[in-house]
Amino acid sequence: MKAIKFVKTKNGQAALPAILLICGIITEIAVAGILIAFILSSSGWGERLSAQALAAAKAGVEDAFMRITIDKTFSASSGYSFSVGDRTVQVIVNKDPVGYPVGTDQVISSGTALSRQRKLEAIIVVDSNTGKVSLKSTREIQ
Repeated sequence: MKAIKFVKTKNGQAALPAILLICGIITEIAVAGILIAFILSSSGWGERLSAQALAAAKAGVEDAFMRITIDKTFSASSGYSFSVGDRTVQVIVNKDPVGYPVGTDQVISSGTALSRQRKLEAIIVVDSNTGKVSLKSTREIQ
């Protein structure tokens, strides 16, 4: 019986480092792409949350306006809260606040969407003679 000889060749030695280098480059490109996509989506997501928080704050102003229209003496200086979908709203209604004429209500509405919060201040005037309720101004506050 003849003995089988194994011939040692050095042809495949360069293939392993080349494959590892190519895989490393592909992985680096993939990680960079994922990171860029995450950053771009996060900034858009933050803008969307901020807009949703502002919409919730506007809903708070409208709710307070409705409550004042129904009950001209309505006041909630300690505040009340409610939900709009999965967003939360906190509303404070100050009757005749300092620095404003009699018959004026100050509404501070804070809308929260996850980590974003927006606040609105609305001035509502109630005419004591006619009972007419009107929104004088709305502005965003910090």
